[in-house]
Amino acid sequence: MQHRTRLRSRTTTRLTTTLRTAVITAGGVGLAVLAATPAAAAPVATTATITAPATVTVGDTVDVALTLPATSDVFAYEIDIAADADAVEVVDGSATGPDGGFDSVEQDGDTVTLLHTRLGTSPALSGDLAASVELTATSPATVDLAVTSVTLVASDGSTTTLTDPASTTVTIAAVPTASPTPTPGPPSTPTAAPTTAPGGTGGAGGPGTGTGTGGSVDPVTDTSPAPAGGALAWTGADLAPWIAASVALLLAGAGLVAARRRASRATRTEDAR
Repeated sequence: MQHRTRLRSRTTTRLTTTLRTAVITAGGVGLAVLAATPAAAAPVATTATITAPATVTVGDTVDVALTLPATSDVFAYEIDIAADADAVEVVDGSATGPDGGFDSVEQDGDTVTLLHTRLGTSPALSGDLAASVELTATSPATVDLAVTSVTLVASDGSTTTLTDPASTTVTIAAVPTASPTPTPGPPSTPTAAPTTAPGGTGGAGGPGTGTGTGGSVDPVTDTSPAPAGGALAWTGADLAPWIAASVALLLAGAGLVAARRRASRATRTEDAR
């Protein structure tokens, strides 16, 4: 149990004053009950706990849960949480607390404040008190969520304050970037296969090689004359001399035939005389 008095900021003082006002002005019946009840001891609490997801992504909701264990005579409370305003933002209207009361949350710079107060004749609370708030992750960062102050208000307006009771850390990751889709390239052009001359599988100096290197013929540099249409496979031999000799023999034979015919006609002429 802690019964410590410390200097408080204007915001904290104003919030505590609001809570006390809510207690005092809860209603006619509430006032009567409070007036008939002897002054109570200050509310009891010794610690607080806070939990949140260890890792989230920008845009995710961070569910922050708080617990005040083993309390007694708590009519209202105020919980301050330190949170980096550049990395998280409070979700409006997301505060929750014990049933039978009013809950609210506000963010002032790097401080998030949860408020809870009982209503009317609702009795003060005892035992483990649970509260929660939602934050939105807005930027990649490692955020320390620390409960820096808990102020408890009893039904008679007395207070108990806890300082620095709990903390947790949330790592906020950036949204993954989608990989670009590869652009299809132009279709490939097939390469023509090398041309092989007839008989190209022969050995060195074999038929159809022309070079005696196994039959592979370069279609660009080969200067061998092509075979005539319908002829047998071209061997690469030069036939020009043989063709010239044949023509000469044919001409000689024709001359002999003509000479014999002239001699025969001359003989027949002499005989006729």
